[in-house]
Amino acid sequence: MTRTPDTTGALATAAGIGLCGAVVEYVVGRHYLQIEWAISLPVPLVWWAVGGAAGVLGAALFLVHLGRGTARLVALPWPRLVLTWVVPCLAAHLGWLAVTLVVLRRFNPGLPGVPLLDSRDLLSVVLLTPREFSLLYVLALFPVLAKLLERVPAAAVVAVLAAATLLTETVTFAVFLAAGLRLSGETDRLIATASRRNLVLRGAMALVGAAVLGVDRFPAGLATVVAGLAALPFGLTVAALARGRLLAAMGAAAVPGYLLLVPGLALADKILLPRLSVQGSAVQLAVAAAEPAALTAAIVLGGIVLAALGRQVRARVPAVAR
Repeated sequence: MTRTPDTTGALATAAGIGLCGAVVEYVVGRHYLQIEWAISLPVPLVWWAVGGAAGVLGAALFLVHLGRGTARLVALPWPRLVLTWVVPCLAAHLGWLAVTLVVLRRFNPGLPGVPLLDSRDLLSVVLLTPREFSLLYVLALFPVLAKLLERVPAAAVVAVLAAATLLTETVTFAVFLAAGLRLSGETDRLIATASRRNLVLRGAMALVGAAVLGVDRFPAGLATVVAGLAALPFGLTVAALARGRLLAAMGAAAVPGYLLLVPGLALADKILLPRLSVQGSAVQLAVAAAEPAALTAAIVLGGIVLAALGRQVRARVPAVAR
């Protein structure tokens, strides 16, 4: 199905909402809740709930947008796909991973919840990339997988990838990319039928899907996939009803914004965590209310700046060199 301008705008808005959701979840879970709060009001509890809800929608929304964009890559001949996309993306992934691991080892090795104490720990991160480190890796290899599975029914592709999360959570991002690429017709219909009435119905569906996150014995990667897929209709409906240039700009910067998340938060956490934990209750109350939003805005703005710089660099590079 050919995308209309309305669908394109809604998907860009969805990517912006998704980026904000993913950043909020990570900021709250890895930094905000680690502060030793000494306030009586349950503000951290509110942010805990917001972070959980944002995490369900976050990566799913911006990955569906990115997945739609991989259609042009899948259409490329094999040599061109490998040389112009796979190899550069893998090289960028290794470069970004190296910089991120250096920042973590130097300033905040415990932030991602993955031990980074010796060379064996580092090798495990490179070979079995944790989900928060896997965006470029998955983006590099997904078009290859999609090209190999072009003739396989879309539902089967999504189901098999979802089942593969039982082996490694690295595949989680690929599930939502596949949904964006192979379920484009369904995505367009969800956007075209967006209404306030449907918002309520689809919100109820998202809540039912999110319930699996509270089941202790449910595998974490598969729970993330189930909750994310169930929440997609709600998220796309919100995006269709709440379009704006700022959200679309955030969506265009989803990849650099997400890549900035771990190293940026590692530095902020190193500086802020020990200081905020010893502040008085009045200062802590103000920080508790505003800090997640402020850190999220800073990281997203950094992503927008990086995206703008990237566009300028590409514009100055001759077409032959590119």
